[in-house]
Amino acid sequence: MSNKTIRVPILNVEYKVVVCWGTPAYVAGVFKRYNYPPQLVGTDGFRGRCYYHVGCFPIILMSARPSTPTLIGTLAHEAVHAVDWVFDAIEEKRSDEVYAHSVGAIVREVLNAAG
Repeated sequence: MSNKTIRVPILNVEYKVVVCWGTPAYVAGVFKRYNYPPQLVGTDGFRGRCYYHVGCFPIILMSARPSTPTLIGTLAHEAVHAVDWVFDAIEEKRSDEVYAHSVGAIVREVLNAAG
């Protein structure tokens, strides 16, 4: 499995969503790099998960590169959770267009970077 981390700015460069996949050691390093408390993070048994810890960027952990319709759908699903947390953190009201563009940015940038 190839390792990959993608950082997507949301609203401006101050707020980001991190998307990653890879070996357990690589993923653990990503979580450490973004100041998440030590935890066991694995990709067994799920396609994707969104993690959020106060004061940290949301991290979307994918079980693999989003290259199938199912995994792309999972990425979009987790992107909604990530954008929710960013908007909550900055106490921003949900404007349909800004919110939808933020979710779209995550999916578009990840798919572009994933190849």
